[in-house]
Amino acid sequence: MLHDTWYLEGYFSGDTVLSRLKINAFPFRIGREAGMAFMVPGSKASRLHAEITLQDDRLFLQDMDSTNGTYINRIEVKEQTELQHGDILHFADFEVRTIKESVKKSSHPTVRHAAIIAESALSKKMPAGIRELQELVHKKMIVPAFQPIVDAITEEIFAYEILGRGTHPSLPESPGLLFRIAESVSSLPMHLSQLFRDIGIATAATFDTKAAFFMNVHPDELRYARILLLQMERIRRENPDIALVLEIHEKAVPSLSDMKKICRELDGLNIKLAYDDFGAGQARFIELVEAPAHYLKFDMSLVRNIDKAEPAKRQMVKSLVTLSRNMGITTLAEGLERIEEVRECQSMGFDLIQGYYFGEPKTGEL
Repeated sequence: MLHDTWYLEGYFSGDTVLSRLKINAFPFRIGREAGMAFMVPGSKASRLHAEITLQDDRLFLQDMDSTNGTYINRIEVKEQTELQHGDILHFADFEVRTIKESVKKSSHPTVRHAAIIAESALSKKMPAGIRELQELVHKKMIVPAFQPIVDAITEEIFAYEILGRGTHPSLPESPGLLFRIAESVSSLPMHLSQLFRDIGIATAATFDTKAAFFMNVHPDELRYARILLLQMERIRRENPDIALVLEIHEKAVPSLSDMKKICRELDGLNIKLAYDDFGAGQARFIELVEAPAHYLKFDMSLVRNIDKAEPAKRQMVKSLVTLSRNMGITTLAEGLERIEEVRECQSMGFDLIQGYYFGEPKTGEL
């Protein structure tokens, strides 16, 4: 009897989210012939392409002399090979992933019998590395990094943004690439985001500085605001003397009523709020009025090369800066790399500046 529940997971025909097909009978036959446990559409898969068998609570994949091949993690397999959680499988040019679950959760993607979307060659829609990323989170294989935020007038350090790098030998260091892998599995982005914050704050607590620390939030966390706020309560309880700012991406802002609740609870914890990447998507002006943040971070798309921009764009940015400051919101230009950009933003009245011109993120130190 199989102790864990296994699935084939993929982007099913007509869907825009991941769905799952339970592996529930053995041998689990795969091919394009009717009656297969997983019937692969299209002409590139063989009638009986491959099969999965159960041996001592372990799953094994066997190619059945298919014409166009069976692949595990994009390597063609000819012999019977054991499957691992997170493996990327291709049956000819159709892509799925193996998922092993020990505990059933309500947040799983929909389980249904369906066909995977066809793609040319060996598709890469599903990022590899789920198993390694879960190991990274479990073993806390993260090092924090800190990028300075400076006062636009004095150019002295005002705060640091907490960033980080992965240290798993089989995964990229970049948080952006790590989150791309995580985002294909429910709840994993939240765990990864929390890990970056926890390790970053723990390291920040060892520094002798009065500077504030800006913490990032993954958009998925705003769907479970209560959990996020409980984490903020714990962070504040463990670090009562650190000046903290929580960054919320403009496009991830929840409903106005929920945002007001988040603002009230953060105020009660003495954690300030920043709206991040303002101007990258739709400008949420109503939130600036009804649920105002302490900081507004202007996206680099608004300020990068601002010294070379058309007069109309420069006037627009300056007007947004003036409007924000009149509302008592501290403005921050991010992503600046050249002195000309810095001088233009200073002339526009920005309060704070962040970017490589004043310092790249440093791992483990300020």
